[in-house]
Amino acid sequence: MHAILLAMCCLISGNVHSASGKPLAGVRVELRGVAGASASTDTQGDFSLSAGPGHYQLAASVAGYAPLTVAVDADRDLPVEVELEPLDSPKLRQIGEVTVDGRLAPVVGTIPAAVLTRSDFDLLGEDRIIDGLQTLPGATFARPDGGASSAIAVVALRGPDPSESLLALDGQLLNDGNTGDVDLSRFPVSAFSAVDVTEGLGPEDSNGSNTFGGAIDLVSLRPTKDPHYALSLSGGSFGQTEASFNATGTQGRLGYATALDDQNETGFVNTTAPLYSTTNPNCSPCATRLGSAVAAHLALGALTWTFAQDTDLTARVFVLGDNRDQSSAINGIDANAADIGTPEYGQLIGPGNQTFAQVIRAYQLRGRTPLGAGELTSDFSVSDNSVGVDGGTASPYDVVHVDHRYNGALTWQRTFESSQFAVGGYTRYEALDFFAPSAADGTPLTPFEAQPVLGQTINVLFIRGGFTPTPKLRLDGGVFDSRYTTFGTNVDGRFGAIYSADARTALRFSLGTGFRAPLLFERYEFPYAQLSLDGNNVFVGQGSPDEHPEHATEYELGASHEFSRQSTLDLSLYRTNLRDPVEILYPLAAVAAGTCKNNSYADPIPACVSFNSNVGNAVYTGVEVRFVERFVPEHLFLTARYGINSAFPKDLNSQFSNPTSGGNLVDNAQFLGIPQQQGSLQLDWSNRGWHSAADAIFRGNNNELNLAPFTVVNALVGKHIGGDLDLSLAASNIFNAGAGQFTIFGGGVPYRGLTGQDESGAPLYGPLPTDALHVEPVGIRLILTARR
Repeated sequence: MHAILLAMCCLISGNVHSASGKPLAGVRVELRGVAGASASTDTQGDFSLSAGPGHYQLAASVAGYAPLTVAVDADRDLPVEVELEPLDSPKLRQIGEVTVDGRLAPVVGTIPAAVLTRSDFDLLGEDRIIDGLQTLPGATFARPDGGASSAIAVVALRGPDPSESLLALDGQLLNDGNTGDVDLSRFPVSAFSAVDVTEGLGPEDSNGSNTFGGAIDLVSLRPTKDPHYALSLSGGSFGQTEASFNATGTQGRLGYATALDDQNETGFVNTTAPLYSTTNPNCSPCATRLGSAVAAHLALGALTWTFAQDTDLTARVFVLGDNRDQSSAINGIDANAADIGTPEYGQLIGPGNQTFAQVIRAYQLRGRTPLGAGELTSDFSVSDNSVGVDGGTASPYDVVHVDHRYNGALTWQRTFESSQFAVGGYTRYEALDFFAPSAADGTPLTPFEAQPVLGQTINVLFIRGGFTPTPKLRLDGGVFDSRYTTFGTNVDGRFGAIYSADARTALRFSLGTGFRAPLLFERYEFPYAQLSLDGNNVFVGQGSPDEHPEHATEYELGASHEFSRQSTLDLSLYRTNLRDPVEILYPLAAVAAGTCKNNSYADPIPACVSFNSNVGNAVYTGVEVRFVERFVPEHLFLTARYGINSAFPKDLNSQFSNPTSGGNLVDNAQFLGIPQQQGSLQLDWSNRGWHSAADAIFRGNNNELNLAPFTVVNALVGKHIGGDLDLSLAASNIFNAGAGQFTIFGGGVPYRGLTGQDESGAPLYGPLPTDALHVEPVGIRLILTARR
């Protein structure tokens, strides 16, 4: 929900409408303070209030919509525009944004939130959702198959594990049962009105307590009161082309929103080169086609039938499909010191060709209606994520599988003058069908139909609410009961408070507990014939049916302050204490004792298996700062973000953190691939039809590319032509930061890990090799957009 206050002396008047722009009648608008007042909106959504100078809480509430409460400073006349979200809003959490005299006001929620709107992406001509997420200091990235634009990219919030964060589409969970996250690399901007990012544990959560990193909710296009359309065509470097179309509007009681998007690129790498195959001993080397081409297509449709102001029903269909050549990502140049003197050293090595295909389908039906003294909201959804891989594999993401989800949810909510509460729950069934990986011993595998279908049912009940005991203080809380057929019951609680010292300053605090459920794939115990044997004759890649949830307790402090009418500062400090994280056990004692010497597919030794297991603890702690300044005259806008993210394991035993299994898990040392420092700086300008923007995205040491600290700079310049057309030129990675064609195996910045033991058994530390990943160099795109 949004409120926009524009400056005019002590008459407060304005309009209340829905997110689509439709006026809302009968909304109770109240000023709470020393000399309060209240009024109701008329049939056009208009209202007016008179009040003496002072600090107030402005509250707006009506049946069927989430209430809004914001701080205002009534030292002059204020015209107010209030936008309310319906109770069946596609957002995971209720997020309030307030703009006063063109300034960003203090955060009004108990946890940090960032809303990346469509216009934010358009400032730099960004065509994929993941591009905008790069600017957030709390977001960390993983590229398990390499740095190419055609490769998989996943996002985590406040920690090293993407499966500890929720990824949703209009509140519909998309996290995959194989890896616990979602590949965001090909989600186009054109189908979405906003991306809501909330970090940490919030009492307002509507998707249960199975997260502690936070949530990324992709809010699809929604119907609007008036008809709008947009058509965009673009082309640029590396054979990139995109065509997108979307339209929204309302005819009578029927609202509609639709989007189509088609993206293609030949890619930065498109060559044939000699490759030493790591899977085929007869290729030493073989001429191999290596590419990075992508073809991605999206379709979205949504219809809303409005029965009354507080009753409606929405149906939404979403389909995203892509085919990618990942061969340039999963193959690379051998720079491992152990291979010096071999024919492969300095040459291309890898599993060879690979084509990766993914289709995500998501269907949703949601509605709201009055029930008794409150309102009932419902949400029924079905989704599946299908992944196909043809060729060599490089990571656990390259598993052929289909993940199915079926979800039904009901919530009843009642709003009072200064409080609200909701009770509800959902039931969800998830099933994972998958192909077994290729057997390392070359024996034929059982066909897909004979593989087990992994499934579980999840039932969640919750009660959450909030109240305002004083005009300056709001308290929120929630209790969640989660029951999984795979491991049992989990109960979590959340509490948050926000104190508005004045209309320009807000202080917030929250604490709570959460968990990450074991993935279906993690709990599956493979036959030995479907595992690989490493150099120590240890079977690797095994799951564990004994795995249980990770549990976390999080503490959060925050403050927001407006220094003037043109600048705002927001500060967040957090600490997450994680218990029983899932890591990989390696049978070090069995290897040291020589037990595994005779281990084989024909005569497997159970003690010589590496598998997932809960162990020890971990800590995620950090600071995030955001500063916004609008310069006078109001043509130039600056946004600066900076974060310190410290994430490290604790209390590991020797079988989890040891040089034999890799040595990159070290007690009290930063997880590999998680930079402690990162940030972004963005400037955008517009005047007389011209507009431009530039941003710089910084990654510190220990970054996801295993490179030295780097900064990616992007820019755009454009011109509005007439009333409907815009022509822009966008440039990405202008200074070629981290640019290159292939991964350099063993060529990354070394990680200080465990390298051995001294005579007393004490650990020895030293540099461990890492792989240097590379991204595309500077590229340009010409973008023509028509809007009405």
